[in-house]
Amino acid sequence: MTLFELVKQNICVPDAAKHYGLQVNRNGMCSCPFHEDRHPSMKLNERYFYCFGCGATGDVIDLVARLFDLSSYEAAQKL
Repeated sequence: MTLFELVKQNICVPDAAKHYGLQVNRNGMCSCPFHEDRHPSMKLNERYFYCFGCGATGDVIDLVARLFDLSSYEAAQKL
């Protein structure tokens, strides 16, 4: 099993988002950190995220990579 598979299997997107400071509401929505966002426009599911405002999408590794400007490998290590 690779590092990527291990991370994706054990860490869900909402948990990682909360851990890194995003305010996730009970509907799984939060304000997108990738563009100017006054109202929650990013949907966080267990396995992926999607922003209805800017179109950002990906899995838990992509989220952390974009939040901290890391490579996918560095993001997986951080998680």
